[in-house]
Amino acid sequence: MINLFKQVAVLMPCVAILLLSVSGCSSDVESITESPSDSLSIEEINATRGDACECISSTLEKVDAFSVRLNAGEYTTSSDLNSALILELEGCMTPIGNKEADAAWLVSMSGCESFLPLREAMMMVSQAAAQLKQAEETEMLKQREDEFDTSKILNRLSDEK
Repeated sequence: MINLFKQVAVLMPCVAILLLSVSGCSSDVESITESPSDSLSIEEINATRGDACECISSTLEKVDAFSVRLNAGEYTTSSDLNSALILELEGCMTPIGNKEADAAWLVSMSGCESFLPLREAMMMVSQAAAQLKQAEETEMLKQREDEFDTSKILNRLSDEK
């Protein structure tokens, strides 16, 4: 049981990113969030999302294709990578805003055969994003150092006059 929650905990940041970044989902899910959630059970809400294991399998296929593009160098900045990943994961992976239904959906997805491969694929994408971010920060620091050196040279030239 503890392993199940550890697995869910690894996928939660990805879902949290989607929750913060994606404004909508399919029209079926939107209509549920607009109607009183008291009248629908968590099972009924999640039933509109489809089958959890099909969701995981289709998302794994998307992430695998995304990884191929990532490895081919299609994404040169971390923001490009993050934006593209958010678009790839829209749909059944997108939280609907009902905490109980979203948590139950994650638990049902964690029981799927493709869950662990998806988690591993997402971890690899996360590492690639971190590497891109680190490279961007290193480049920015180098540019600032160059600007500082240029500024020092200009200051010396102006002092010599």
